[in-house]
Amino acid sequence: MNDIEPSLISAKLRSILAAVREDLRPELATPQARLRAELIDLLLTRLAVETDADGAGGAYQAKLQQLLDAAAPAPAASEALRARALSDRLLAADLGDPVQRVQTAQLVAAVAALECKRRAEVEERVVAAARAQPGGKRSSNELAIAPAALTAYLRQRFPDDASIAADTLTTVPGGRSKGTIVVELSGAAGPRSIVLRRDFDASVTGTSVSYEYPIVRAAWRGGLPVPEPLWLEDDPAAIGGRFIAFSRVPGRAMGTLFASDATPAFVREFAAALARLHALDIDQAGLADQLYWGREAHPVRAMLASFRQRYRANVPATPLMDAAFAWLDLQIDGIGVERALVHGDAGLHNTMGDGERLTALLDWEFAHAGDPAEDLTYCKYLVERILPWDEFMAAYLAHGGRPVSEQRMRFFTVWRTLHLAILTGGAQTLFESGGDQDLRIAGIGYTTFPRQLRDLAANLAAYTGEVQP
Repeated sequence: MNDIEPSLISAKLRSILAAVREDLRPELATPQARLRAELIDLLLTRLAVETDADGAGGAYQAKLQQLLDAAAPAPAASEALRARALSDRLLAADLGDPVQRVQTAQLVAAVAALECKRRAEVEERVVAAARAQPGGKRSSNELAIAPAALTAYLRQRFPDDASIAADTLTTVPGGRSKGTIVVELSGAAGPRSIVLRRDFDASVTGTSVSYEYPIVRAAWRGGLPVPEPLWLEDDPAAIGGRFIAFSRVPGRAMGTLFASDATPAFVREFAAALARLHALDIDQAGLADQLYWGREAHPVRAMLASFRQRYRANVPATPLMDAAFAWLDLQIDGIGVERALVHGDAGLHNTMGDGERLTALLDWEFAHAGDPAEDLTYCKYLVERILPWDEFMAAYLAHGGRPVSEQRMRFFTVWRTLHLAILTGGAQTLFESGGDQDLRIAGIGYTTFPRQLRDLAANLAAYTGEVQP
């Protein structure tokens, strides 16, 4: 591979990409096949762009090598060990020693400055190449359950209603770790709708509805805007996977990760809901033993330790991510200790609304004990496009939220992008190891992971004051 010119490799990739676009995609008849063709298109586009960038990135590679050499002057036994050298050095630093603390901060700033410009340039090229051949995303029906199979399951679960039947099942598009199916029921109780939230066979996030169910149940009992959880099916063999059955709430999804047509009034309701969520006493709600880090004296410190282990075990060695962990280590003593219920994915893409009324906050798989600032940083990017941040925080404080310092917001802005990079980088490893050969997993690992690294580099560089022109 190293003996072949990057430009030649890129040309071959572009030839394959052209064949996919011109010869294969027009012949595909099913939504599943078209979705996979779109993923192949996106993957080949990125590989071609990254190959070109690697061929022209001699200065970047040389500077990165200098940082690695400084971290491990002696030759490492292998490239893998060499890549981990920076991580090991940062882990070994005594941050209580003023000299080592300054050295660590300088190393973090150098890595952030190097990575920020490079990753932004690559992502701009990928976006430009993808826009040259636009294509709409289509959902697949892989989560579909036969109505007869679900009817048989329901009659076994509810023997007093022999007429209960699943009339129609509709898969809701989206979701990378859980699937959503809307079910129209008939029976003695009359027509009604329920929603099934179901585990995939392989989860990029490592979460399960079994973890999520008691948290959502406590939230519902605590008066938070969540769908009523009806029951948990914890048997993976029941109808093909564990799931939670929810009552269906009115309204529609209020956005995606990148856009929302929510009104300022709706966003204020969202702020109020987050305030009530963060004010819920996890001990009184019976969640201390249910939540990740619910019994920890410093939940955030425990969370970082857990995800650092996950990163080192499951994600390709990345100096930028090592630097981000080191920066968080440098900052953590200054953010104080909070122990609140945190949603963990509190964006407008996980809300439903009926007009200007918020009807539900969805997808609690990342919920844990921690600092409310984590949720606030997660939603800030999109909220600010609709409502000034000070107005959002005024609504949050008016409904019981507590003030959040700028230092905590900066800390969790970096953590948010690092966390997402760990999850998406794990998808790359999952695909390459053969753990899951689904092209959607490849798409997360090879397209979403680099975008998260770009955002992480930008955030880290901004806070270390080393953004290059």
